[in-house]
Amino acid sequence: MKTAHKIRINPTPEQVEYLKRACGTRRFIYNWGREQWEKQYQAYKMEQETVPEAERTLTSPNAMSLKKQFNKIREQEYPWTYDVTKCVVEGAFDDLKKAYDNFFAGRAEYPRYKKKGKAHESFYLSNDKFTLGSHWMSIPGLGRFLLDQRKIEKGRGKLLRKLGTVNLAEKLRFVEEGKAPQPTKKRNQRKQVICELVKMLGAAVSCEAGHWYVSIQVEIKKQRPPTPTAVVGVDVGIKQAAVVSDGRRLENKKPLEHHLGKLGKLQRTLARKQKTKDPETGRTVFGKNYEEQRVKVAREHQKIANIRRDVQHKFTTELARTAGVIGIEDLHLLGMMANRKLARAVADAAMGQLLQFIKTKVATAGGDVFIASRWFPSTKRCSCCGHVKKRMPLKHRTYQCLVCKLILDRDLNAALNLAWFATDMLRQLHA
Repeated sequence: MKTAHKIRINPTPEQVEYLKRACGTRRFIYNWGREQWEKQYQAYKMEQETVPEAERTLTSPNAMSLKKQFNKIREQEYPWTYDVTKCVVEGAFDDLKKAYDNFFAGRAEYPRYKKKGKAHESFYLSNDKFTLGSHWMSIPGLGRFLLDQRKIEKGRGKLLRKLGTVNLAEKLRFVEEGKAPQPTKKRNQRKQVICELVKMLGAAVSCEAGHWYVSIQVEIKKQRPPTPTAVVGVDVGIKQAAVVSDGRRLENKKPLEHHLGKLGKLQRTLARKQKTKDPETGRTVFGKNYEEQRVKVAREHQKIANIRRDVQHKFTTELARTAGVIGIEDLHLLGMMANRKLARAVADAAMGQLLQFIKTKVATAGGDVFIASRWFPSTKRCSCCGHVKKRMPLKHRTYQCLVCKLILDRDLNAALNLAWFATDMLRQLHA
């Protein structure tokens, strides 16, 4: 099974400069490849329309040919790209290939240029280019970059490894059986995932709200616990983030609503910071105070997202451990976001993220997830007799059946209907 562990790293200010340079180099190479792809495709298209087939020489552009073209001109035109590891160049062209593959497959829009300050800052490291320790990680090219910045000529070999090491906030949680040291604290024992085999696949270094992280991709082999046999339905919503058919509920913490006052104050302060326009280039130049305030706003957004993600992770992990078959509903989230009176509450509930966590974790645990159509009447249908109402407005929080006189909470009624749907689908699957 392939998985990853995202760990926060604590680089020094000198090391941050290298990480920023690596991210900027990746962004530049990606934009260069995007520009060359467009030029070569237009030339290829023109030749296809005007030149006879026997005389055509151009081929459709691809990431591999662009990579070879860049490496030929790299030393003369872009020598500063050698300041960072070669994994940055390879990762940029891999990203370009994935972007066009997703576009041609209909999974994404046409690739756009990556803009500084707006694009996700990150770069990739292959598994043979970095070394991972207990609370440290060596990044290729970092030690050499710092030695060149300090202009140190003597004793470079002794300092190379030391300067190229970045501190990690925690250990990698996946450890092989028999090789794992016994932690002294119980909380560290709970964090460990004992596996039969752990194989490093790569790592991605990224920056979010001024904090740096490394996501280490691994392939693990471990004994899967027995899959539970319980069948439940899960109804997600706004008032209650999730209601399970067995009675469990996930309260909607509403982190955005609770932090809206502080977030608005930080954004108003950001709007008052000085911005100037360069008359020569026409670009907007932001001052140092603006950048500091922008990071404060970004960290407040990150705090809100982390609160929401933490609650959902704990709930879905417990759900995957105790239920083997789960019925959920396919929601039209874009349509719900179009309602201007509910859009903020729908976004704050993050129902799409919660459903994605359920799908991923139940599949990992060996269970089954059955998704009901968005037209399935989970709310209008009586979970006792099966009678379907014509209307069920949001203001009615209690379901009252007109046939069997059942009185039940509307969310619990929907969860019971989804559990019935999952049971029926499981019966058809094994029929």
